[in-house]
Amino acid sequence: MAGFSLNDFLSKVRSEDLARSNRFEVEIFGPGDAKAISILCEDASVPGLIVPYTPTKIGNWTEPRAHGIEFFGDNATFTFYCDSSWNVRDYFENWMFSCVNPISKEISFYNNTVGTVVIHALNRKDDIVKSWTLVDCLPRNISLTPLSHGNEGVARVSVSLAYKYWTPDSNGISASTVPINSAVSGVAGTPRGRRI
Repeated sequence: MAGFSLNDFLSKVRSEDLARSNRFEVEIFGPGDAKAISILCEDASVPGLIVPYTPTKIGNWTEPRAHGIEFFGDNATFTFYCDSSWNVRDYFENWMFSCVNPISKEISFYNNTVGTVVIHALNRKDDIVKSWTLVDCLPRNISLTPLSHGNEGVARVSVSLAYKYWTPDSNGISASTVPINSAVSGVAGTPRGRRI
């Protein structure tokens, strides 16, 4: 006999609900005031995690042995609705220009270029139920923004961010009080203040 019944599933969903992919918000703590940018976020992704392993032969058995952890820190993609003044695109262009001078190609100090991005999952009452903080972010790519006379839709800007690592938060606490360049504390094994 099966360990779970349909009634068990229905009871679980009715009592706790399911996470909704369209119930989220993004907070950006980069250079300048980004609140007007954050509110226009259309698409975001919860960051991934991977444990690299090496197959290790022990006697007659081959066992996977972990040898690190990776945060997929080279690619976090966000899509934003573009306002009529193109301030969304301007914001990320200027952030990238602050990382590297577009004329002289001079690179800025690391601490002056990185920010923090927090992704909040919301329930149906708009309460924050889970958050993921991307630490030491900087924009690495602004995708082409297509324009067409045959399309009356809203222009969108897609931006890819690189980050050092991310931390989870189940308490629904906003990271708005976290300084732009500080590491998030309280997670075992989290790097603190180490710059590469």
